[in-house]
Amino acid sequence: MKKFDSILKTKESKKKYYVSLSKFFKKSQGDSNQKIDYAYYENLYIQNLLELNSKKKFDTDLIFLWGQLEMKSYIDYELCTTINPYLTNMNNIRIKDLPDYNYFPEDTKIKNILDISYLKSISLEGLTFNNVYIVVFEIMDFDFMYRPYVLLFSKDNSGKFVEIGFGYDTNNDGNVELFISSFNYPIYLNSKGFFILPLANKRINLEFYDYITSEDVGKLLNKKIK
Repeated sequence: MKKFDSILKTKESKKKYYVSLSKFFKKSQGDSNQKIDYAYYENLYIQNLLELNSKKKFDTDLIFLWGQLEMKSYIDYELCTTINPYLTNMNNIRIKDLPDYNYFPEDTKIKNILDISYLKSISLEGLTFNNVYIVVFEIMDFDFMYRPYVLLFSKDNSGKFVEIGFGYDTNNDGNVELFISSFNYPIYLNSKGFFILPLANKRINLEFYDYITSEDVGKLLNKKIK
């Protein structure tokens, strides 16, 4: 699979392995509104991945962010708090707030992480973003197709990952429309690895310093790869 083919719509899941995270997370009993400490469970899984990556085959920042986001996606699935914009055309509605959500296909309820790409910096119309991580997920729509959902992160001065943008294929045209903090209009990410700035009529080739894929993590976990 070529870089950023992961944002293309497909009939079959592009996730290369399956891992059960239930051993790290046990759904709380009783009050369904009880607050879940995401960070606690995320750190359990992160430490597991870091131990498996003890020889530092993959960059530790990529492993850390992968573990954090894969566990968060799993907890959101368990609590039915996943946001699937392809079911609502909105980015702030949780699955459990939709009518008859219990009857939805399971893959409409979870974001599968597919890859993370790292850029040392990217400049957009005079704004420079340093240490940028582009995270690609897939999630199923009502037509049983797997569609992209993208998050952008940066690292602040303390080394903490901070979400700076999100996007999905709003027009069903194979491009992800991205909404980035501090940037005054949406831009597009295409499957050839370009940011497209429609108002400025520009294309920016993304030069990646490093990346990790679901196949890489599957091998790290010693899982059977599809």
